[in-house]
Amino acid sequence: MNPRTVLLDLDGTLVDSAAGITEHLTAAMVVAGGRLHPAATLRGFIGPPFEAFMPGLGLDPNQIRAATAEYRRTYDPVAASLSLPYPGVIELLERLRAKEMQLAIATSKPESLARAIIADNGLGSYFQVIGGANVASGRTGKAAVIGSVLDRLGLHASGTGTRAAPGPTRDRLYIAPIMVGDRMHDVNGAAVHSLATIGVSWGYAEPDELLRAGAHAVVETPEELGDLLLAP
Repeated sequence: MNPRTVLLDLDGTLVDSAAGITEHLTAAMVVAGGRLHPAATLRGFIGPPFEAFMPGLGLDPNQIRAATAEYRRTYDPVAASLSLPYPGVIELLERLRAKEMQLAIATSKPESLARAIIADNGLGSYFQVIGGANVASGRTGKAAVIGSVLDRLGLHASGTGTRAAPGPTRDRLYIAPIMVGDRMHDVNGAAVHSLATIGVSWGYAEPDELLRAGAHAVVETPEELGDLLLAP
């Protein structure tokens, strides 16, 4: 398969940040006037922008803005210390770098926060681009982030929204850039740019979520991910 460029999600793919996110998100929604939700419920919402799921939890637009501001106030200063690489991730990045693959981060997290998490974990040297959301510039949602990362890498996304076909054609697809992530939002965002996605099972997806969304493979461990990406 051997793609030349690999885009990787952050939360649920490279780092385990669920405990910190759910704790601060729960508190922020209560401060904004929302109901108290169990951490297990909120875990399923890690990944997409808050605006995408908070209405379903009963928050109105004003409450969403208030909850987002409170979350950013309490979570952002401690996010790096609460986001640790999954076992095997550093070894995976070493393997990919040794094969001279071009690696980039594509996360729906604010880009400044993603940079802090990557730096705090000593992972900065592995990535040519660290791309994330930037509300001020209107860059929100996975498709917009992926497009920005591709632009900064000097690659041109097709923008056709055509999914790469599964099955017998899979091997040739991996010559193009590949997205790696743990949620359907990664798959859908990559599809906007006609990129295939490899899903990882150790993140925050519901059972079969990734395959239903159209992931071309789902791997169980970082070692298996490396084997798939490096397979001839």
